[in-house]
Amino acid sequence: MQIILLESLSKLGKAGEIVNVKDGFAKNFLIPQKKAVVANKKNKLNLEAKMSYISENNQNKIEEAEKLKSKIEGKTLKINMEANDDGRLYGAITKKFIVEQVKQSLSVELHAESIILTPIKSIGDYELKFRLYDEIQASIRLVISKRT
Repeated sequence: MQIILLESLSKLGKAGEIVNVKDGFAKNFLIPQKKAVVANKKNKLNLEAKMSYISENNQNKIEEAEKLKSKIEGKTLKINMEANDDGRLYGAITKKFIVEQVKQSLSVELHAESIILTPIKSIGDYELKFRLYDEIQASIRLVISKRT
């Protein structure tokens, strides 16, 4: 299905582009969340008129992402977890867990999908990257220590 993106989405394209996606993805996610519209004749003709709206919306999202980046960039998140004597964690560090910890300690709302996470299985220092919007990324330091 061809769609017109109303906002920039990583791995899909920039705002205003016409891209092909699977029907289910368009109908169940992109269109209901107002991230895209169907690329039919009418919408293609109206694309030029909508470009000012699309670019304004895109600019607002970029500004929000920049504000969020300034709030979290360079911060340190400290977590105490259960671990064995070798430093291997008993619990898992999931995206949902990190979102909860960031909300609790930094008072910032993030989406789990924005986290770029490699599996964390032991105590130590890690760098977490967040894809906030399009090309805007932020990183925080994650310090996991053994709970005593």
